[in-house]
Amino acid sequence: MIKPSRWHRLPTVPVLEALPQMTWSRASGVPPAAETAALMLFIALNFMVLTSTDGQDQFHAVAEGTYVDLGEATGLSRALISAGLQRLQTLGLITPEGSHQKRRYKITWPIEHRFFKLPCQAITNGNVIVPFKSFTMRSKHELHALKLYLYFASIRGSYLPYSMASYETIFARTRIPERDIRRAISVLIGTGLLEGVDREHSRMRGVNEPNKYYLKGYMALTGQRQAQVNDAATVAGGDVAAA
Repeated sequence: MIKPSRWHRLPTVPVLEALPQMTWSRASGVPPAAETAALMLFIALNFMVLTSTDGQDQFHAVAEGTYVDLGEATGLSRALISAGLQRLQTLGLITPEGSHQKRRYKITWPIEHRFFKLPCQAITNGNVIVPFKSFTMRSKHELHALKLYLYFASIRGSYLPYSMASYETIFARTRIPERDIRRAISVLIGTGLLEGVDREHSRMRGVNEPNKYYLKGYMALTGQRQAQVNDAATVAGGDVAAA
């Protein structure tokens, strides 16, 4: 079951290494939607974790989630849950533990404890991740959107409510084609994973900076309520033009 919290931590390096490997293609008879399902499940599992630190100060995160729990959280079929979990194992993001009757999933955390925050309460209702209700599992743009979502979360500065990245950088780090980035952003906004996008001109530098992307629930990530006034006054009517 989802553990209610303003945000949960995810491991930065394993996620950033996995994103470029995920493409909308059929491999070994597995449907391309398994890629999208894998990221949905990874988010759900990280919302369900129990965490601990051992005597060597190593962080551990283990999720207990049955197929029923994961299906309720994501809206995925049992077939896609199975395929998605297998893909996460192949990518090295999780390791299953225990029996089939009581399966647990250990999230991969490197010794170097670099993490990023992902909003939880802002996008969940009970054990349901609400934006996932809008996913059809039939489009590459949904996979791109989830890759972009995790990438934005991973690059946000600790004290900033937004993430900044040019289209060129997004492609280099995620392998989402630049021509598809705008559509992915639209999916994120339409499903409620992204609050908005702000493109502003830097008067001091005299140049257009990369877009600022605000995740749904971004205020919970910084704990700075004043940032809503200082940094996000124009988000609601933000522009999604190319960076």
